[in-house]
Amino acid sequence: MAVTLGSFVSFARLASAKGTDVIAGAIRWDAWYKQADSSIAAQHSLSSARYYKRAPFWCSVSADSQVDCTGTAAEMDREIHSAAACGLKYWAFDWYASDTSFRVAWNLYQQSPDRNLINWCGLVGLGVLGSVPFSNNKWQENMHEWAQYMQQPNYQKVAVGVLNRPLLYILWDDNQLKWYFGNDVHNLRKAIDFLSELLVHAGLHAPYVVILHGTSGASAARGLGGAISNYISRFKPEDTGPYLDLDRQTREFWKEMMDTGEQIVPIAMVGWDTRARQERPVPWDPATPNPNPRQYYALATPTELAAHLQAAVEFIDNHPTSCPSRVLLIYSWDECDEGGALVPTLGDPTAAYLTAIAPIIS
Repeated sequence: MAVTLGSFVSFARLASAKGTDVIAGAIRWDAWYKQADSSIAAQHSLSSARYYKRAPFWCSVSADSQVDCTGTAAEMDREIHSAAACGLKYWAFDWYASDTSFRVAWNLYQQSPDRNLINWCGLVGLGVLGSVPFSNNKWQENMHEWAQYMQQPNYQKVAVGVLNRPLLYILWDDNQLKWYFGNDVHNLRKAIDFLSELLVHAGLHAPYVVILHGTSGASAARGLGGAISNYISRFKPEDTGPYLDLDRQTREFWKEMMDTGEQIVPIAMVGWDTRARQERPVPWDPATPNPNPRQYYALATPTELAAHLQAAVEFIDNHPTSCPSRVLLIYSWDECDEGGALVPTLGDPTAAYLTAIAPIIS
């Protein structure tokens, strides 16, 4: 079964948009460019008649609904143009080892002649930054690597206090703090300070570090001079929950983070529906005992998503002290088997989501 992609969002459509200087970006989790290693399991989770339409537009589907996603430079170029046309300013790439299928999309992005149409930044685990043990100083090699990335013209920078602060999301994990930083947040600060020195020598400034740990990340963010956010918003399990419930709880979560007194990056949600993973678990996400097949939130309609993002933009506008970076993070660009995705898919070949949000974030 092959689906031909219709026209993506046109740049001409943006002429009628009101416009905003909010820096809207979306999380990328790239299991859709190669049939190899862990990507096989993710693609298998969508391989049913119920879920295959969530797969990105370049995927093929067999007669028995088996999904096969193998992307090329041409598909990446289409992604770049569609994301930029709708007003996204950056992608936050989940960071994985260079020899895995999860890095194929980033490599193709970096090789694209159109890569400067949309910026990128890292969304990293603590293990990417530290070393075992921390005292061996191999973490300094990691800092040199990221200083090189951050000097790229297409690496997302923000202006908080000073210009040219590279944006870096850190996915918090207490176990990784223990393993890679000797369970000492001061060691993490030491590593970030080392990175900052490298950046200053290169004509940039200290990175703007965003701790992805919700309100629990406030103390770490305070020590690093950064902000807090989360990979997803906070919400309660709900049976066949309407998107409007997820929307409401997400807006409440922005306020909860703001009430910590720390700077924040609001997280917006396209949806949350992990039934595909529950039915066909992936190795890194163990099966839930006796999963409730009714426990999910409906994906947003284009109109609902536009209203949600409008609320996020207005929240940033109305709280300049809490949101000085004017950065917005969206879950997600392509978490197709876990929650909600903006990328044009087999079920959204004309990019209805992107068309709906273009007037809000462009």
